[in-house]
Amino acid sequence: MSKITTRSLAEPLALALILEASGYPKPGNVHRTRDYVDLKYEAFLATGIYALKYLEKGVKRGVHPPRRLLIGDLVYGLVRDVVDKARSSNTCLGSSLLLSLLSVSIGRMFSSGLIDLDELESIGVSIIRQTTVYDAVYYYKAIRKAKPSYLKPSDETGEYVNVWDKAYIKKLLEKKHTLYHVLSYSSRFDIVADDALNGFKRGYRGERFLRGRIETHGDLNRAIVETYLYLLSENRDTIVFLKHGGEAAREASMKARQVLDEIIGLDDASWVHRVWQLDQEFYEKKINPGSIADIVAEAIGLYLLRNTIEKGTLF
Repeated sequence: MSKITTRSLAEPLALALILEASGYPKPGNVHRTRDYVDLKYEAFLATGIYALKYLEKGVKRGVHPPRRLLIGDLVYGLVRDVVDKARSSNTCLGSSLLLSLLSVSIGRMFSSGLIDLDELESIGVSIIRQTTVYDAVYYYKAIRKAKPSYLKPSDETGEYVNVWDKAYIKKLLEKKHTLYHVLSYSSRFDIVADDALNGFKRGYRGERFLRGRIETHGDLNRAIVETYLYLLSENRDTIVFLKHGGEAAREASMKARQVLDEIIGLDDASWVHRVWQLDQEFYEKKINPGSIADIVAEAIGLYLLRNTIEKGTLF
């Protein structure tokens, strides 16, 4: 088995971003045969390249924790690079949060001498609770840079600072709201925030499903698409919910379940045609389950990390 290094632990997470985007035909998402007007497949490839330095920095932070920042600036740095250097809209706001947290968690795990990937659940929970108000400031900066259309200045945020408030930095510092506090508020409706708070629970379920499908048929691309359908069938996508409402989100989950049930036992290439039909339907209706895609990237990252740790290979 090859030696484990900070780079070898960061590479699986960066590659996960590329593999998630490359899975086709993932219904409603950009993939290698489907672009959107302001969001191109090539931008997702660039995201994986840009991500490596931030994720390796995250692993190193897990080994030698700083006092003020844990993950917020990592999320912002990656989002900024994609927007500015790839000249793209948001490719990675949710996935960068999850993978940055994973990177720091895996560094913390190895610094303690553990080699059990399942220990990341409790480590991740501990780290997110240790985040500071400065992590929250940088997370807000990342959201403002990504400019997700589903978050609006008119949104009611109660005691929490609206991300579009011009005085957001001052108010966050005054309120002493850490990233943990902000995500706790968001987790009421946001599955990515909920997964970051609760030990990557959806990511682990996705990883187990992904591994099982690869063991069944050996086709990584198909397994990624099936994992996407599985996670969509089990969860209400945050972006679909915020953009189109609860009924549309429930219908997307129901259709994902129907298609998954139809293709799961097929032993030939006919599965692609049935999934492609749902992809076309979602594309025409502008149904884009982007939060599920973020969880899929997390699941792929866990899959590749486990392979790296237990076998010394990615695949």
